[in-house]
Amino acid sequence: MSDLLRFLLLDFPPALKKIKADSSAQFGEMNVFQMLDHLRKAFDLSIQDREVDLITPEDKIPLMQAFLASDKEMRPGASKPPVYDELADLDLDIDELKLELMKSMVRMLAHFDKHPDFKSMHPNFGEINVEQWLQLHHKHIRHHLRQFGAWQ
Repeated sequence: MSDLLRFLLLDFPPALKKIKADSSAQFGEMNVFQMLDHLRKAFDLSIQDREVDLITPEDKIPLMQAFLASDKEMRPGASKPPVYDELADLDLDIDELKLELMKSMVRMLAHFDKHPDFKSMHPNFGEINVEQWLQLHHKHIRHHLRQFGAWQ
């Protein structure tokens, strides 16, 4: 099992359990419900082959993709791409939202397993493959777990 899959399957679920409905953000503007739904949307968006507007200038895409492969963390205050607003928000209690988040992750992993050559566009990183999507989710999840004190 790759380190990225190990993180998603073994490290992420117990960290997610640490997040409570009254958890406060240490940075950023999202509350805990918005953050959980944001992560759900990230999983869903990663397996959709949809048209997205590239935010990053094309000549900077190699640098952005190099960031994915690096050990560098996402910075607090990074803005979310507008494509997130195209997916409906879920209005659920914390446990139901966590369950939907995990279901989205499982759907994504099953899709990647079935389609190992899958590629799709990300507004910041350009066209990325399965490995790059997993790298992105690894960074993105840890960023938001740190936001709510569930990751060091």
